Amino acid sequence: MTTDNPAIAQLEVDDENEDTVSIYTMDAYHNMTAAYQVDRPYHPGSGSAHDGATIDSARTLYAEDVDYITEHDRTYCGDYFMPVDQTEQTRQYVAHQVYLKLFNLELTTVPLDNPRYILDIGTGIGEWAIGMAEKYPQCEVFGTDIAPIQPTHQVPFNVEFHIENAEDEWIRPADAVDLVHFRNMEGAFSDWRYIYQQAYNCLKPGGWIEVIDYDDHFTSENFLSYFAPDSPAHLLAKGIHEAARVAGRPRGIDHMSKELLEELGYVNVKETVYDMGVGSRENSSYGSFWLFTVVTGLEACCLRSLTKGLGWDPKVVRDMCKQIAQETRAIAEDTSRTGSFVVKLRVMVARKPTAQEQWLAKGTVLPESDSGTLRDGDQSTIRSVKTVKTAISDATGQDARPVSQRSKITEG
Repeated sequence: MTTDNPAIAQLEVDDENEDTVSIYTMDAYHNMTAAYQVDRPYHPGSGSAHDGATIDSARTLYAEDVDYITEHDRTYCGDYFMPVDQTEQTRQYVAHQVYLKLFNLELTTVPLDNPRYILDIGTGIGEWAIGMAEKYPQCEVFGTDIAPIQPTHQVPFNVEFHIENAEDEWIRPADAVDLVHFRNMEGAFSDWRYIYQQAYNCLKPGGWIEVIDYDDHFTSENFLSYFAPDSPAHLLAKGIHEAARVAGRPRGIDHMSKELLEELGYVNVKETVYDMGVGSRENSSYGSFWLFTVVTGLEACCLRSLTKGLGWDPKVVRDMCKQIAQETRAIAEDTSRTGSFVVKLRVMVARKPTAQEQWLAKGTVLPESDSGTLRDGDQSTIRSVKTVKTAISDATGQDARPVSQRSKITEG
């Protein structure tokens, strides 16, 4: 494997080379080159040499005033606790490669049969959405995020990135999506019931939801079991949970609740737990990359929460992260260690009942379509209703919806 990214290239050096130690320190990884970085949104008529069709396929909504905030030399978007800067983009890129290795190059664990519409919530740098678009060229793939950090060129024509906040109302047609995908979104939302309900509404009958998150590795039975009770790791973990409580966006995996999904109508709810080995001793395929992801994510996952939410000194937080990173690497490479040093990853999938299952559950007679067969899912386009209606209204100066529908945005 070859790469132009110096942060990733260092991971390929022999573990015995002491120079590799530098990539695990907090004061060094700030200089990493981003996997993807959007310097500015594309504006029609700006003289860009990019092909118009490619640009349109890459992004259909542009934020004129994205709320970027710089705090303690890290860049954030809105009130989200994770940064969106070059360092974080590199970490997301490496994490995506780890997932590919963990899942044997598969992008999802759900069974998809000729999907037409896929929705990726919190798409980040867009690697997963791009991969799905490449795998299913006849499928429209939509990635949504609050920050436009996805690539805007050299992407498949069938992927689009929308600037959307998933905590707002989802402007998507009902019964249309084959898969709604969430990855590493713990701590992002204040009300997961609302998020799951919105996903259920836009899923077609028989469509799937997939939620992937780390089991709370800041617990004594997992990650923290290798650290002394009075260590910075334990102190940091307590602070993170307190900051999340204050912010009203709980961390951990409480949102991965089978009972909650079933209450909302999902069926076939299944959860699978994977052990993600930290370091090459645990896994020769991705262990070093996963170690890199873990230690560079320490500051990312706590700096803003602890400084802005709890008033901690940023230097103290960074010093703690640096010490934990060094201890983490030492534990990963300890040849005398007997126990497994892993982070638990949970994957929860569930399905929206088919039309037949829904009617059978009600104990009523099954309806038939004009062609005499039961229909599952909306066959119309999933392109953002808001995008289409706004475009028409802007061009004509009139509301494009029928009068009967102008009280709310619905599919025309």
